[in-house]
Amino acid sequence: MNKTKGIAFGVLAAVIYGYTPILAKLAYLEGSNYMSLTFYRNFLSIPFLFFMLKHKEIDIKINRSEGKKFAILASLGPTLTALTLYGAYNYISVGMATTIHYIYPVLVTASCILIFKEKVSKEKIIALVLSTIGIMMFFEGAFSIIGVTLALLSGIFYAAHILYIDKSGLNSMYPFKITFYLSIFSSVYLFIAGIVSNNLVFAMTPEGWLFTILIAFFVSFLANTFIPIGVKYVGPTVTSIVGMFEPITSVILGILILHEPVTTRNIIACILILAGVLVVTITKDKRNDIK
Repeated sequence: MNKTKGIAFGVLAAVIYGYTPILAKLAYLEGSNYMSLTFYRNFLSIPFLFFMLKHKEIDIKINRSEGKKFAILASLGPTLTALTLYGAYNYISVGMATTIHYIYPVLVTASCILIFKEKVSKEKIIALVLSTIGIMMFFEGAFSIIGVTLALLSGIFYAAHILYIDKSGLNSMYPFKITFYLSIFSSVYLFIAGIVSNNLVFAMTPEGWLFTILIAFFVSFLANTFIPIGVKYVGPTVTSIVGMFEPITSVILGILILHEPVTTRNIIACILILAGVLVVTITKDKRNDIK
């Protein structure tokens, strides 16, 4: 039951992440930019999270040790990952940036094996290989070195984010409380960075603010909360593998909304990713495996 819950929340987060790049592109057209969008998506989610915690009567106090851990974690996922990935969208296509970003499941698995000396089942390795091949099939076309570098860094930062959630012990905390403090810390970081770089936008069209609020609600309020739940129940490796459901969402929405062509290459890529997710879903946990 816990495994099913963990995988379900991991897939839900991936689906949300999959369609938000479209909203990000629309927000850019209405006066926003990657720095402003990253700041506002965290800052505007704080009221949602606060009222959720109050409604659930969750104690929002944290000790100094937890505060330090949140400061580190917030710098990785909501701040550096988002800045580098959204920044990559300015130089290369959303599809290519997402493809490169998905080096993170490989990095998570490699770190668990090489650094933390954990054992990973052969089924999870097979799932990782299938999904990674599927992801790489989305990679095509011309590219910018700056864009590729930013997308690669986003994958590295996100791998560190997922691992730190698991190894710091924060994943035992109430999920929305985790996201609440991540949003607070990252908002402070991003506000300072935006002012120093003069990239923080305070004037957008009403449509731009609407897209920004939607991103804040779905990404920072929901998806960013679902990830710690996934890590808690199935561990960093499986959470990162099922996260590869994101590009499938992007492809489907591209076909339905943007009327992009259906290619054999994309169909095969989606099948491989789904096969990888299916493998980790039906594989029984073993005592020595990662969660």
